[in-house]
Amino acid sequence: MSMIMEMDVIQDEISRINSDTAQGEQSTMVQHDMKAWAQTEGHWPQMDYREMIVLHAIDRGWLQPNFTGMEIVE
Repeated sequence: MSMIMEMDVIQDEISRINSDTAQGEQSTMVQHDMKAWAQTEGHWPQMDYREMIVLHAIDRGWLQPNFTGMEIVE
């Protein structure tokens, strides 16, 4: 194995061991959707970000009253 290839392998192993967190594709898509929704609703950029998250989730039907997601459906 050449010296350059060995260095690449070493660097790959270091990156694998000392990995950083990465944002997932789904998370990125939800953020883009939320920003587009907020702009359409006139909330961008003046609304508090945490409040925007909750209102976006309610608008999408992700937060519903009396529903925890742990209900048993038969």
